Amino acid sequence: MRIIISGRHLDVTEAIRDYAEKKIGRIKKYFDSIIEIDVTLSVEKSKSEGEQHTADVLVFANGTKLKARATESILYAAIDEVTDILENQLKKYKEKLKSRQHNQINVKESNFSIEDINVEKIKEEHDFTKIVKSTLILPKPMSVEEAILQMETMDQMFYAFMNEKTERLNVVYKKKNNEYGHIEPDWKVN
Repeated sequence: MRIIISGRHLDVTEAIRDYAEKKIGRIKKYFDSIIEIDVTLSVEKSKSEGEQHTADVLVFANGTKLKARATESILYAAIDEVTDILENQLKKYKEKLKSRQHNQINVKESNFSIEDINVEKIKEEHDFTKIVKSTLILPKPMSVEEAILQMETMDQMFYAFMNEKTERLNVVYKKKNNEYGHIEPDWKVN
């Protein structure tokens, strides 16, 4: 686990760095798949409230990103508060993962076989003829990178586009681990 501490309008002394690493570093006991923690410490001066210290933290763990922010008049208190917020977020995230794993069926342990599927019953229960939304697209020639940017801009899980190199319809999609996939048809006949 890597901890990166930076300051904005604030000099991060060795004492502040040690305190932040010690306090925020203790969240690893709640979740062992933390890759990196980015900590930004800042200070803003206002006439009415005096100095306000803020601790912004981004935690990159197991394909997810958690954010937390705390603002206090004392920097050490802001670090303590943001650590408490992160601990609560990680506890909730870990419980969410446990419940998701608990609800999944373990195929190896189950006595399930393909013969058990009643296709007619499934067809009766679900109307697969309903189209929720139909969209007409005019695929523009673009690169895979441009298609990914379009998909992210439109906040979609996939995006169909015309590949500028092959001049064929392609699809980019976002995987569960926040990586991207690319589907390109292969028309070669063996």
